[in-house]
Amino acid sequence: MSQSGSSSAGRGPWNRDAWHRHSPIPYRRGPFDYEPAVLCHCGTKAALWIFWTDDNPGRRYFKCYNARVSEQIFAGFRWVCHFALKSLSGLVLQSGGCSFMGWYEGPVDVFIHGLLIDLRDTVWSLKRERMELKATLADAVVKMEKQKKEISELKAANEALNAANKAMSQKSVKRSLWMCGLVVPFAVVAVFMRLV
Repeated sequence: MSQSGSSSAGRGPWNRDAWHRHSPIPYRRGPFDYEPAVLCHCGTKAALWIFWTDDNPGRRYFKCYNARVSEQIFAGFRWVCHFALKSLSGLVLQSGGCSFMGWYEGPVDVFIHGLLIDLRDTVWSLKRERMELKATLADAVVKMEKQKKEISELKAANEALNAANKAMSQKSVKRSLWMCGLVVPFAVVAVFMRLV
């Protein structure tokens, strides 16, 4: 089972966000898992893909696999080399392939057409929301870890202050006892002197 990302080579207005280039649902079978084979102009089995454009939502079509793969790889460079073989990440692909493209089935009913667009947009919206929630969660985890570190530092500082306060309190008690030790004998002497 193929989990192919892109399902359309279309360049409609829906194609602005990177994830809109992906099928709203995973493919249930690979691009070559169909019979009878349809050959492109290169003489190889054409790949079966799904359009998700506003004009053809959910409509399956055949396209030369080499042309499709080349367009995906070189789209980031905004050019497609039609004349030579290129090597990228160990894969050798025929740049451009051929221009073969054919429909697997006819257009969908108007009602189904609108329903597919609404469902596609809903799935993309939910995927966008999920990505945003994941990013927010990741930010919250980072913030929480930072706050844990700050709390740990504050606890250590608080313990140091409590130890210092305890030491100061013990010194204060010792001073008070020492002062009492000095004052009481003088008070006793003063009282005794008044009596005499």
